[in-house]
Amino acid sequence: MIKTLKFGGTSVGSAANMRRVAGIIVSEGARLTVLSAMSGTTDALVKISTAAKTGDNDTAKATLAMLREKYTTCITELLSTHRDAALDCMEGALATIANELFTYRGEVSDKLILAQGELLTSAIFCYHMQELGHRAVLLTSPEFMHTDPEGKPDTARLAQELKSRVTDTDPDIYYIAQGFICTDSAGHISNLGRGGSDYSAALMGVAIGSDEVQIWTDIDGMHNNDPRVVENTFPIRRMSFDEAAELAYFGAKILHPLTIQPCKEAGINVRLKNSMEPEAEGTLISADEDNAMDFHAVAAKDGITVVRITSARMLMAYGFLRKVFEVFEKYKTPVDMITTSEVEVSLTIDSTCHLEEIIRDLTPFCTAEVVHDNTIVCIVGCIDAHHPGLAARIFEGLKEIPIQMISYGANHRSMAILVATQYKKQTLQALNDHLFHCTSAQ
Repeated sequence: MIKTLKFGGTSVGSAANMRRVAGIIVSEGARLTVLSAMSGTTDALVKISTAAKTGDNDTAKATLAMLREKYTTCITELLSTHRDAALDCMEGALATIANELFTYRGEVSDKLILAQGELLTSAIFCYHMQELGHRAVLLTSPEFMHTDPEGKPDTARLAQELKSRVTDTDPDIYYIAQGFICTDSAGHISNLGRGGSDYSAALMGVAIGSDEVQIWTDIDGMHNNDPRVVENTFPIRRMSFDEAAELAYFGAKILHPLTIQPCKEAGINVRLKNSMEPEAEGTLISADEDNAMDFHAVAAKDGITVVRITSARMLMAYGFLRKVFEVFEKYKTPVDMITTSEVEVSLTIDSTCHLEEIIRDLTPFCTAEVVHDNTIVCIVGCIDAHHPGLAARIFEGLKEIPIQMISYGANHRSMAILVATQYKKQTLQALNDHLFHCTSAQ
């Protein structure tokens, strides 16, 4: 079985964790391993970029010094024969960052600075694998992960160029690559967005013909609710691609929302595992669907803004919604939820970058009201509209909570509600208590 494994920043966040990851890779027989930067690195690099923009040299230097200490400690604890080579690699990465501070080029510099975390972490880890006696080969993701002018990965080029590097003839080679980073259409180092390492792993896994893509974090699979907010959650052992995609999009932090689609299209299973407890079962995501009428999980997405649009022109009219959505399309702002009546449309967005322009363009043909600080709560499962009583179970649990919007999924796999963020924790806990009872894992 060909496996692609991806490890997040916490999983490779220390020398001890890297040793554990090396054991997992060998045990799983991974053909390709995709790594994030060591935990805390990306935040530090963002801080450096921000300091470069504002001319705050003291903050930039202090953060660089912190990174040097962090990585020197890891290298010293982890490596022996390859220690000097790894330290040279670290100094090269830090020199690249320092150079960009002196010749700051805006977004080009920002993305080159951000890339150093993945490049350095993967190099250190590859040296560790080699010291253990394994044949480990370090790949450079920007050489084969390219994006078009809209930032979308060129999957055909990826398959061609990655296959030429990852050979099928020698299964004893462990290939190590970076998640997150890529090359944009202008030839500059770029990235797939925060959390994009999962997406990188999915795309690479498909490109080399993997049978399974494994996402390793510090949590035992996908839980039925957010364990950071709710008490008595439990891991879900199996779920469908569609359910996982819904949960990831609506806030399940364990998985990047774009990860599922390429694997679903290629028929490749995704497995979520815990690098801190490798023996734990985790969650298997596949094409198999559980058609038993029941609820499987809940997720929440914060930072939601409601735009309420009112116009008498809607009444008995056609083409009004088209005009509304053309405004959002113009500013490349996706809509999450929508409800309509005869004269009003309520919709939600999670980006306010162009909100002022959107409201300005809507004003000539409607009145728009904006409400901030909301949360979408998504309930996932087999929720057939023809099955009586399922919706009642949800709303019975939420009878003390004011609900602003309700949206029923067309695929009968989800129902979403909108609440003010101040009610998020209460909503999640009420659903957990009322729908799952937390007596046993599914």
